[in-house]
Amino acid sequence: MGRQRGSASVAPILLVLGMLGVAVAVVTLWPLVTEAGRAMRSATATVVESRPCGTASARDLVEVRIDGVVRQAPFDGCGHARGQQLPVQVPADPGEAFVVSPAGSADSDLKGQAQRANWVLLTLAAVAGGGYGLMLRRS
Repeated sequence: MGRQRGSASVAPILLVLGMLGVAVAVVTLWPLVTEAGRAMRSATATVVESRPCGTASARDLVEVRIDGVVRQAPFDGCGHARGQQLPVQVPADPGEAFVVSPAGSADSDLKGQAQRANWVLLTLAAVAGGGYGLMLRRS
């Protein structure tokens, strides 16, 4: 006569699956939490020095007014005409060295990460639902 499995053997499996689900959710949502905490503000920058877009790290040099003080900073873009004015995003609390981003770029990064999180969580929910269905079928 064989040994029958009871509910006691299912509990550790459910515990491990639950911990795995929490770990996947944390790893997936962590970039959203850190990105949302990075405050940016809008400004207008003037291109001071244009750089060609031939290299991977090419960045134009721009001047931007922050709290009444004009500062120069690298712009996350290249190939703009000297003197061109650009709508940009500046960190709310810029340190000594900071990078100016194009206006709207933070929003698109955040939307892409949110879409990635949605797909990972949907997949996790499907796997959990399938596992639950298998458990119900066995009992």
